[in-house]
Amino acid sequence: MSDIFREVDEEVRQDHAKNMWTKYGVYIIGLAVLVVVSVSGFRGWQYYSQKQAEKAGVAYLENMVLVDNGEDAKALEAFRTMSQKGSSGFYLLSKFQEAGLLAKAGNDDEAVTIYDELADNTGLEGSLRNLARFRAALLLSNTASFKQVEDRIGELATTGNPWRQSAQEILAITAFRTGDLIKAEEIFVELSTDPETPNDMRTRATAMISIITPQLPAPAPKTQETKPDAQ
Repeated sequence: MSDIFREVDEEVRQDHAKNMWTKYGVYIIGLAVLVVVSVSGFRGWQYYSQKQAEKAGVAYLENMVLVDNGEDAKALEAFRTMSQKGSSGFYLLSKFQEAGLLAKAGNDDEAVTIYDELADNTGLEGSLRNLARFRAALLLSNTASFKQVEDRIGELATTGNPWRQSAQEILAITAFRTGDLIKAEEIFVELSTDPETPNDMRTRATAMISIITPQLPAPAPKTQETKPDAQ
C-alpha cells in the first residue's frame, strides 16, 4: 500500500514540476542567459580596462620622454590632453605633471589651481592629496600671505604627520619672507632641535636662525624689583 502512495506522490511531483517549468521555464532560461552574459560582460570589461590602462601607461611614459628631452611645451600639451580623458590612474598623474610643468614655466597661479583641485578630490588616495596640498603651499610660499600658506598646509604640519618637517620649513620660510621674524625663528628653532628633522633641513634651519637672530629686537631689560625699606 505504501508503494502506491509513493508512486502517486512521485507523479504529483513530476506533474508539479512540469507545470512549474511550463509556467516559469522561459524566465529561468532568461535568468540563466543573463547570468552568463553578465559574467562574460564583466570579464570583457576587465579585459577592456586592462588594455586601456596599458595604453594610458604607454602614453604617460612617452610624455615623460618629452620632459626628459627638454620639450616642456610639447609635454605640457600632451599631459593636458591626457588628463582630460579620464579621472583615475595615469590620467590623474598627468594632472600632477601638467601642474609641475606650468610651475616650471612660471605659471604658478594655474599650477596652484590644479593642485587645489587634486587636493580637494575625495576620490584620490590620501597621500596624493597631501602631495598636491604641499606643492600648492610650496608655490604660494613665494608670494602669498602666511595665513594663505598655513591654510594650504593644514594638518601637514602637525605632530605625527610624515610631511611635518617639510611643511614647517615652508611655514618658516613664508614667515621670514613676510617679515614675521619672531614666528620664523620659532619654527626654525623647533626644526633644528627636532631629532626627526633630516640633517640637510636641520643645517638650513640653523643657518636661518643665525641670519634671523641678529635682526630681532633686543629684549627689554629686566627691571629690578625694589625691596621695601626695612622699618
